[in-house]
Order: sequence, then structure tokens, then C-alpha cells
Amino acid sequence: MKTNLIGLLLIGGLLLLAWSCNEETYVDPLRLSAVRGKVLYSESRKPARNVLVRLSPSSRSTETDSTGTFRFDSVSVGKYTLQTTLLGYISEFSAIEIADQQTTVVTMLLRDDKSQNRPPTIPIAIKPGPGTDSVQINPTLRWKSTDPERDSIRYDIAIYQSGSVVPFLFVADQKKDSLLVKNLAYNTVYNWQVTAKDGLHSVRSDIFSFRTRAIPDLSYVFVKRVAGQLQLFTSDTTTSAVQLTSEGSNWRPIISPNRQRIAFISNQTTDLHLVVMDRDGRNQRQITTLPLAGLVPTNLSFCWSPDGTQLVYPVNDRLYAIRADGTGLTQVAKVAAGEFFSGCDWTSQGNQLVARVSGTDPYLNRLVLVNPQTGIIKPLLAPVGRVSNPVFSVDGQQVLFSRDLGTFVNEQGRQLNARLHLISLKDNVLTDVSGSAKPIGTNDLDPRFAPNGARIIFTNADNTGLGASAVVSMTLSGQDRRVLFRPAEMPYWQ
Repeated sequence: MKTNLIGLLLIGGLLLLAWSCNEETYVDPLRLSAVRGKVLYSESRKPARNVLVRLSPSSRSTETDSTGTFRFDSVSVGKYTLQTTLLGYISEFSAIEIADQQTTVVTMLLRDDKSQNRPPTIPIAIKPGPGTDSVQINPTLRWKSTDPERDSIRYDIAIYQSGSVVPFLFVADQKKDSLLVKNLAYNTVYNWQVTAKDGLHSVRSDIFSFRTRAIPDLSYVFVKRVAGQLQLFTSDTTTSAVQLTSEGSNWRPIISPNRQRIAFISNQTTDLHLVVMDRDGRNQRQITTLPLAGLVPTNLSFCWSPDGTQLVYPVNDRLYAIRADGTGLTQVAKVAAGEFFSGCDWTSQGNQLVARVSGTDPYLNRLVLVNPQTGIIKPLLAPVGRVSNPVFSVDGQQVLFSRDLGTFVNEQGRQLNARLHLISLKDNVLTDVSGSAKPIGTNDLDPRFAPNGARIIFTNADNTGLGASAVVSMTLSGQDRRVLFRPAEMPYWQ
């Protein structure tokens, strides 16, 4: 029995071995393929080099070459994810499926990662430094700002005059970190601010400020027409004219005896009033409450007292004096009905005034002497045609004025040949001082003596009223005639 069992087992083993030798064995082959790709910048579609590309799930990675190309060879079939990495750009992902014996081709686009871009540094002032005084009126502003990514920076620059919220100058999208600013006002505080922009961010500087230099001691003050208005300017023969007024029309500037203030006629409040200001145009103050009045506003004139404490001005048929602080209005003199004071001057000796008196006929003018204490009027020059407002010589012995020698008349009082004349108070001798150099067809008007009495300054104007007027200087004998400024009129020495 035992022998039979062992035999059966042996037979079974042999049968099993025989069956095993006859069965076939099958193993799946390893299937591989490839991935080809290109990485481009999204905006420009240009190749992106040195981009790290990862193939997941796997531990494989590579970088793009100069053409933005990458490749993975011998990749098993299946589903994968490609990931790009480049500083400053968003990581992009692309899901791919690799098929058997097929090369997978993919293009990936890089987008700027704006969240990683850092803004420029806040601009700082280089020149002029904050709080700098005595800055030239044509300064070059300089500042500094840098960008951490070396992005290109553009600047917006706003410049404000102190007290104003509206910039008088605004420059946008400038590449340079400096700006030349021209024709600033003297002795004025300016604020300026710079905005730096890199295309993604903008940063503003602090508000910087500086003060321009004080106005220099310029030799002349005169009137120019600006946008149809009369405005006061100061200059000399080597310095650009500096505008002193800007509101309304302002004319007939006259320097105070101490040479520190300028008085002038202004219509800023519609009526004609006397305004006093510093020589640099600051601290303007209207001092009259009773307005000036006469036949032709721009032909009116006035004068300072020799000590600079009062001003005398015309109001139709009267002359009034008022203190330079606007108090103490008093009547100085009065003419007959139908006559009008037009202008006056007070001799530096203080003993008398000279004034022009006009009638309704513009060609009937006369000159008179007035005692400033009593108001007594004495004739100096009988009506001899149209004359200008008179001024005293430095020694008070002569009076200078212009007189039209032409015979033409019209309602407007046009002059064809106004020439400068001196009249001696000693013997009333009248002398023509315009000389032969006066251009034909012009008028010499509004004369003034130099502070030392050696020269005369005046307006030379085309007698049509259409040409540009000029400020001219010459000697008392009519020699050395020089044009100082054009266009300009109503000059005064400072």
C-alpha cells in the first residue's frame, strides 16, 4: 500500500513537469517615446533661454537653449506634466500624454510675474538740495532713482510756486534724471516732486523746495505789453527783463527817492489807483481810496515827495497828496472848471511842483508851477500844442518834457513830431534837445533824468501808433542816442 502511494506521487510529478515544459511564457515589452518643446515669451513670442523645464512625475529636468528649445528622450508612455521656472515669470504647467512610438511636441508661453517685480527706489533730490536758498532763476534740477531689476525708468516732474496747488510746469515720461527750468521768479519759493515709473510701478518723491536768489540791482524799470495788458518789467542792458506785475494793467512806474520802492498806476480793481511795491515786485499794496481820474488814463502821471513820505496825483481838476502808507489824503491844488491835471513832479529841493494842465482839446496843454504848501499856481508854459507830463532836473532849475511840433490835429490827439524840450525856470528859454538823430516819423515821449542828471531816458514811438516803442537813452545835448529796450515804454531809472 505504501509502495503504491509513492508510485502515484512519482507519476503525478512527472506529469506536472511535462505540462510545465509545454506552456508558453509572455512579458510586456518596455515602450519608450520622446518629448520636444519650445518656450516663448508670451508678449514678444521670442525664444526664452535658460528656462528650467521639469517633467513630472519623474525626476528629470532640463534647460532651454538659445532658441528656447528643450527635449526629453526615452520617456515611457503615459501621462505627464511639464513645468517651467524662470525668475520674474509665472511657473507655467502643461499636461501631456505620451503615446507609443510618437514624439510629443509642445509650446509653452512665459508670462511676466508682476508680483515679483520690485519698484524703483524713491527719487531723492541731488541739486538743488532741499531748502537751498539763492538758487539761480534758470536752474537745472537733478535727482536720483534706481530700479532693482534694471528696468527702464521714466519720470514725471511737477513744479509748483509756493502757495499754489496747480503746477506751473509739468513734464511727463522723461528719460533723463535732470530738468532745465527757465525764467523762474526772483526771491520766490518753489516746490517740486518727481514720480519714477518702471512700467509696472510708480513711486513719488518727497516734496522738495528751494528759494531763488534775490532780484539783482537792475538799472531800469519800464512797461511792456503782455497779452494786451501793460505790465512792469525791470532789467539792465545785460540781463533778461524780469516781469514784476501780472494782474490787470499796470503802468507809469516811478521809483521812490530812497530807490527801495516802486509806485505805479494800476487798474487791477477797475478804477485807477496808486500801488506801491518793493523793487522786486513783492509786497504790492494799493494806497489810494480816491482813484486817479483824467482825460486819458495812460497819459496820467504822479510823483513822490522829496522825502518819500507822500505821493501827489491828479483827480480831474485837483491834485491830491496821500501818505505812502495810504493815510492822510489832502488836496494840494485846484484849477479852473473845464481844466484837468494830468501829471506832476516834485522838485528835490521841495519848494515847488510842476504840473501839466489840459483842456478838453488834447492839443491845448500848459505847464504850471504849484506851491505844495499853499496850492498857489503860477504859469510856466502857455498852451503851445500838445505836451507831455513834465519832470524837474536834478538841481530843480530846468523842466524836461516833450512837445509836438507838428501841425496835424485829430480828435485822438495824434502827434507826428514830438520832441524833447528843456525850459529854464530862470529865464523861460525853451531848448529842443532831441537832436538830429531822432528817426523821422517818430515821437520822443515820457522823458526822465538820470539820477546824476547826465543823461535822459525816454520812449521813442512810431507816430502811427502801430510800431513797437523803444526805450532810448541820450545825453542832454541829444548826442549818443542808444536804444536800450524794444518793445518797451514809460521808462524810469532805478
